[in-house]
Amino acid sequence: MLFKKRRDKQADIDHLVKEIHELKQVIQGMQGKHVEYHIHFDQVDIHDPNLEQLTFQLDQLDIDELSGALNMGNNFGVNVKPKNSSRPELSRTDNGLKFSFKSKEDS
Repeated sequence: MLFKKRRDKQADIDHLVKEIHELKQVIQGMQGKHVEYHIHFDQVDIHDPNLEQLTFQLDQLDIDELSGALNMGNNFGVNVKPKNSSRPELSRTDNGLKFSFKSKEDS
């Protein structure tokens, strides 16, 4: 019985060595292959967003007249009501033209 345990231990060791060699072969076979993962999100919930900095660089826009709202990105609950736009008052001066807008209190 003492010799049987020794043979069983030797068989277990031989079996483990065989498995190690098989795992090495599998790992070496996988090293040459390209693994690609695809991740798909069905829904993302963002609670309490914190915006630290928002920068718009509008220097490339050529704006002649500005009215209404310029929506860039997410706008939640924005209602734009058109104002009664009035043109600036033009008057001539000795140095050229002078223009002035009505103040907000006058409207």
